[in-house]
Amino acid sequence: LFFRCVQPELKALAVGLYTLAIRMIAGIPAPVYFGAAIDKTCLKWGSTSCGKQGACRLYDSNAHRYVFLGLGAILRGPSYLFGIIFYTLIKKQFQNKNCRPLENGQEDAAMNEEDNCKIKERLPGCSDVENESSI
Repeated sequence: LFFRCVQPELKALAVGLYTLAIRMIAGIPAPVYFGAAIDKTCLKWGSTSCGKQGACRLYDSNAHRYVFLGLGAILRGPSYLFGIIFYTLIKKQFQNKNCRPLENGQEDAAMNEEDNCKIKERLPGCSDVENESSI
């Protein structure tokens, strides 16, 4: 859908800008989120030769599991929510296209296969036998 809206000579630029936007939104901040969240589960920090805080030596495995999997689920949650909303809106839009207006200003009625079978175009010069399908 995104590429149908772009003129053919600008598609390469559109792909480049799209990739840049995705990298900026997801690729750069994600390691920061996960690093900070995983650091919260550290039980024992090591130290460097200068006396500063070093790498974590021992993690709380239960907390690490919940933080790692939970943060991924929380970050994916809004995208799933938008996907479900988008799906329902598109589904409603296509269901409305299957409706047809009736005569005398009546309300729309859904057009199903039975209605399609009842409404047949009669070609001039053709008999009813030619319009029937045979098995």
